[in-house]
Amino acid sequence: MQTRILTILALVFSLCAPPVSAQAAFLNPVSGRSINVSGEAEIRVVPDQVLIALTAESRGPDLTATQKKNDDIVKALVSYTTETQGLKKEHIQTDFTTVTPTYRSCRYEDEMSGQCNPLEIVYYSVRKGIQVRLTDLSRYEDLITKSLQLGVTNIDNIQFVTTELRKHRDAAREKAALAAREKAQAIAAVLGVKIGKPIGISVQNYSSYYWHGYGGQRGMNQMTQNVIQEAPTGGSGESEGALSLGQIKITATVNVTFEIE
Repeated sequence: MQTRILTILALVFSLCAPPVSAQAAFLNPVSGRSINVSGEAEIRVVPDQVLIALTAESRGPDLTATQKKNDDIVKALVSYTTETQGLKKEHIQTDFTTVTPTYRSCRYEDEMSGQCNPLEIVYYSVRKGIQVRLTDLSRYEDLITKSLQLGVTNIDNIQFVTTELRKHRDAAREKAALAAREKAQAIAAVLGVKIGKPIGISVQNYSSYYWHGYGGQRGMNQMTQNVIQEAPTGGSGESEGALSLGQIKITATVNVTFEIE
């Protein structure tokens, strides 16, 4: 009797269970047909401003005299940029100020015998950082030269920028999206299908940096598939004198998933 009951239960369970293929289809439903592509675009623009970070450092055994010497350098630089170069006062500012004492270096035996005092100050270092925003790039070389003549000791950083970065980023993103669509259409045509509406869009990255030179140097001017490149805007990137501005390269990458009709 017990064997007969087990046989009947096994038969009931086998009748209720769906086929193996039906279970697999239920657990892993087949998604719609789609194609995922990425489009890239780059735009090069000539910078219209330059940001210059300078440091004036003075050293001396007397703190008050050293500070005055350093202040005189900064005042002379501010006077030159605002009065001679015509910069607005808000375009030049003090970035930081540091005062660092340098102590006497003593040998251990001299310190222990009292012949050398390790807390004796040999000299003070007074440093001031100055940030300058230059909107007339033709004055760049004169500003750098005159700054060093006035007593500036370090040119810490020089950054060429564009005031229309947002506009160029938007343009790069639009061109990247167009490149993605053109790539998807080309692939679909080869495979004998048509693309439908986009069902997924993501912007992978933006980047912008100063790139010196144009016209194939360093392989940057090579045309590649699904990449749209635009020539520099706002001028040729060259200026009179020894200064060559180069271009700022702005790039965008857009990933798009299209339905396949």
